[in-house]
Amino acid sequence: MKIIINADDFGFSESINKGIIDAYQEGLISSTTIMINMPYAEDAISKWKENSSLGLGLHVNLTQGSPIASGVKSLVDSNNSFYNHKRVEKMEVNVTYEDVYKEIKAQIERLLSYNVEIDHLDYHHNIHFNLYIRKALIDLAREYNLPIRTVDDSFRREVLEAGIKTPDDFSFDFYAAGAKWQNIVDFVSSHQECNSIEILTHCGYVDCDTKMRTSYILREVELNELLILKSKGFYSQYKLSKYSDL
Repeated sequence: MKIIINADDFGFSESINKGIIDAYQEGLISSTTIMINMPYAEDAISKWKENSSLGLGLHVNLTQGSPIASGVKSLVDSNNSFYNHKRVEKMEVNVTYEDVYKEIKAQIERLLSYNVEIDHLDYHHNIHFNLYIRKALIDLAREYNLPIRTVDDSFRREVLEAGIKTPDDFSFDFYAAGAKWQNIVDFVSSHQECNSIEILTHCGYVDCDTKMRTSYILREVELNELLILKSKGFYSQYKLSKYSDL
């Protein structure tokens, strides 16, 4: 079974970048996804180039910060900031397919401009609930021949029908109160029939800048739980994979 342990939010802050690289060097994760429009994206790329066996995907971001593309008016408020993710997911704002496609493509091209091979696409928050975003994600994954994260069965079926690679199942259990090493063991144990699975993490360190810009501050807890997982022999029992191994 191929097990992907991915760290989201690469590029968000300097401390998160450092924590993700430390996790990789400890053998705790096999993949990360970068928020290419965030302030520390270039720092993340620089760190990744010294650790280039780490799978590097794009964390498509339409809900935090500002867009890379110009003229995507349906995605932003009067301050040129993306709308809150809940409004986007519930289709309470009238984002257009054209603007979504344009912005995601711009983020893909920005990452490619650093001369990297993109491992896969995933997304910040559950923006795939929005039907226009869902379609654009599928269309661009096909256009660039990239695997994509699917967090639910409905989206997984659509992705597979489109001929796009995706793991057989996905776990969001290792988060907040669920960030316990035993949850990873339990998920893997209950999915032995799968050929591939992904486990999401938000591991990292939390400095003052990070605290100011995100409410999720349990990243060091996640990192410590992964270290406990290592001490329990999990990583000697299972070899980690990347999306490019699918």
